[in-house]
Amino acid sequence: MQKTAIIVPCYKEAARLRPEIFVRFLQQRPDADFVMVDDGSPDNTAEVLAALAASLPGRIHIISLKQNSGKAEAVRQGLLHAIKTPDYTFAGYLDADLSTSPEEFIRLKDILANDSLDYVLGSRIKTLQSSIQRSQFRHVTGRFIATLIDTKYRLGIYDTQCGAKCFRIDLLQQIIEQPFTTKWFFDVELLLRIRNLQTACRGSEIPLRRWHDPGGSRLSIWKSPEVMADMWRLFNHYKRNKHD
Repeated sequence: MQKTAIIVPCYKEAARLRPEIFVRFLQQRPDADFVMVDDGSPDNTAEVLAALAASLPGRIHIISLKQNSGKAEAVRQGLLHAIKTPDYTFAGYLDADLSTSPEEFIRLKDILANDSLDYVLGSRIKTLQSSIQRSQFRHVTGRFIATLIDTKYRLGIYDTQCGAKCFRIDLLQQIIEQPFTTKWFFDVELLLRIRNLQTACRGSEIPLRRWHDPGGSRLSIWKSPEVMADMWRLFNHYKRNKHD
């Protein structure tokens, strides 16, 4: 059986986590595990995660970072755990608020496996068949950021920042050993690292059927200077393409 590790970064999520959803999903999917990364939360997130792991021993793994390092490093530590565990063929990540459901993640993984791809990216593209509920601020900000990134790198990806991505383990082994340069754009860093590999990889951007913004996002207008400074670091560190 090919197993999948789903990494979930958690920071101050004690009041927002819904343990019953994680448990119910795993009871229906013996081919998947969760790797929950507590990113130095000052609340009782650690206790909530410990109770969750105890409810399904061996299916929910907890990584506890001593200090808050940011989502990028939390995701990287979870992926590092996955590639060092021989059980897994695939690994990826979801946001703790489950704006993308675990079922949607598995749909992406199944497309990856069935189409012999190396990675798949969830995308919040509104279609007649989808239900994408996103605040106007997040939508406008996301489109602005995506346009700047595509102008610079020509990745041809509509939604680089969607928090639902899945990879083959052998690809992850080549792209996550080094820490990320940025806090807000680690998703883009992963894609640039893939593009800069010596061997070609096959990926696909898949429109999500459902994405729901539960509110409480840490991205706000007050974060704009920090985000733009992070984009400068991204542009400064990664050249336009691997031949530049």
